[in-house]
Amino acid sequence: MKTIAVYNIKGGVGKTTTSINIACLMAKMGFSVLIWDLDPQGGTSYFFNCEGANNQRYKRLFENDISIYEVIQTCDTHHIDIISNDAFFGDDVLSKGSLLSRLNFANNATIQAALEKVEDDYDVCIIDCPPGKFSLHNNVFTAAHLLLIPNIPAPLSLYCFQVLQTDLKVFQQQGKNIMSFYNMVQIRKNLHRRYLEEQSGRIAKLNNYIPFYSDIENISFNKQSIFHQLKEAKSIQFYEALWDEVCDKCNWPMFKKNKGRVVDFPAFSNGIAASAE
Repeated sequence: MKTIAVYNIKGGVGKTTTSINIACLMAKMGFSVLIWDLDPQGGTSYFFNCEGANNQRYKRLFENDISIYEVIQTCDTHHIDIISNDAFFGDDVLSKGSLLSRLNFANNATIQAALEKVEDDYDVCIIDCPPGKFSLHNNVFTAAHLLLIPNIPAPLSLYCFQVLQTDLKVFQQQGKNIMSFYNMVQIRKNLHRRYLEEQSGRIAKLNNYIPFYSDIENISFNKQSIFHQLKEAKSIQFYEALWDEVCDKCNWPMFKKNKGRVVDFPAFSNGIAASAE
């Protein structure tokens, strides 16, 4: 099982929609998917109609009072299993736990220990992380094979990303796959186009991006991912191209949408730029 953490220190950059749509893309491809909503706000759990189902249960899970199977809910419509959010869980909860749970937490082994019990049951686990930077995040990063970071091409988002790169240096040195991409891109904006052209920073920026399309924005309203709607969404090709690039860089050919085919999907073209001026 591969574990993918979708994270950014900043809120409002599209972590939840990214987690949902990549999970649904993989489920549509026939893979078994577990999605873990670690954000107390529970946006992913809301989408799958199970928000708050695990309230007051994470501490019991990490104390080994209950099995991880007892906090997994099945989403029949999307063929995805989910560990829904615990709205009351945070660093302070485990700091008051047993000696073993506190040691696991301090050694960044809490999430990894929980997921090891289901690693033969799923092809991939996608973790929707809360914003900020807490001890819980270090536990997630230790368990993850890939840290995927959505960014908005705007100054404040990019400032927070620069701060984040320094914090993640230790995980890069451990050989973790850490990649960022631009999300909610409005290609007609000069500022967005300028950022798309730039390649800077220690964390690799993917060439493909996700545009600001209404069919992506509306998934939380109709609770249907772009991959589970009767009418094919125009944004699907962007997610497929992004995911194939991720698989290429992680050397995960088994997960590729377009196996054996070269995907030529440029992130930016001069023709578009000229027409938008």
